[in-house]
Amino acid sequence: MTEVIDSSMDTQEKIMDIYQPVHYKSLKLLCSCSDDFLVDDKDFQQCLKGCKWSPDGLSILTNSEDRKLRIFNIETDEIKQCTKINKVNQIKEGGTIYDYVWYPKTVMTENENVNLILSTSNRSPIHLWNAKDGHLEATYRVYDHVDEVAHVNSLCFNWSGEEIYCGSYGKLNIFRTDRPGREFSEISTKKDLHRSIISTIAMNPVDKSIFAVGTYNKDIGVYGGNQLMYILRGHKSGITQLQFSPDGLKLYSGSRKGDNDIVCWDLRNVGQTLYSAERTVTTNQRICFDISSDGQYLVSGNCTGDVSTWKLDQNIEMPEGVECVLALNSKIPAHNDCVNGVSLHPTHPWLATTSGQRHNETDDDDDDEHILHTTDVSLKLWKII
Repeated sequence: MTEVIDSSMDTQEKIMDIYQPVHYKSLKLLCSCSDDFLVDDKDFQQCLKGCKWSPDGLSILTNSEDRKLRIFNIETDEIKQCTKINKVNQIKEGGTIYDYVWYPKTVMTENENVNLILSTSNRSPIHLWNAKDGHLEATYRVYDHVDEVAHVNSLCFNWSGEEIYCGSYGKLNIFRTDRPGREFSEISTKKDLHRSIISTIAMNPVDKSIFAVGTYNKDIGVYGGNQLMYILRGHKSGITQLQFSPDGLKLYSGSRKGDNDIVCWDLRNVGQTLYSAERTVTTNQRICFDISSDGQYLVSGNCTGDVSTWKLDQNIEMPEGVECVLALNSKIPAHNDCVNGVSLHPTHPWLATTSGQRHNETDDDDDDEHILHTTDVSLKLWKII
């Protein structure tokens, strides 16, 4: 890593003012929402599939089994405490939604209104939506070998928002955001990443030329200048999420059923892991994690209905050949079903969580002690204490 974070003392002091008194030991429920996710079909199993704060911290975006993206705005009182979440819009996709991201320069002010969402769904092109009114702003198309529109499985804007990175089977496609249509560049990953689906993409927040991709074949590829630099291997199951630390020197990876560990990779020593954090993942759905803005805490959902937190020791030392597992900071009951989505507010000590999963009534619950017997489909907003 050659580039250094360009942050002022004002920014550092602002982060410290917000996070210093927060110890991630408990959660206080501020508000919740479940009625907005109800469906008319009694035979349909509704569940939420994650949530994401907007970059300006004014809205929450959710994904659900009914193929809808819902946008919620936050109401605050005079002292900037959250009092209510209101659904302001919803967007219906044509198929199962695989991935969704906010435009990185989303901002809602009196002088500027940029509020965009990118999504990809089954058998559909990539869509750029206006989150305020649900209008389709642009469409980006990837074509298969018989020249038919093919969907992609993962999405990510670069840090300027000028480019869109899309992952699918054995390849990455890169679009210019201002050039909708079918004009893109392509990076083949079939040779190096075992002909697998690119399931997740993450951009380095410091060195803007570096990004990482994860695959369902358990490989992680780290790229610089759109060239593969190295491959990280060690997970037991397919990768579902990647996230860089705020300083850009570490990469965190999580996977699906069969591997409970969130692994921290040291990018200064290629291939070396610093530590892992153990959670409970008993399904193939994406169980999300997030890192606080100051880089001090890791938060993750669990299939048990709990939210787990870990304090990240930046100076942790590990004896050679010994795997280091982070000690749990707290494990807090949050939902009566699988907590699949967690998203930390960019500036305030607030945590958004979502819950739900597909339930098979024929399953023998005795075979897995972590299967919950109740269904909870809700979005909740918490104050971190």
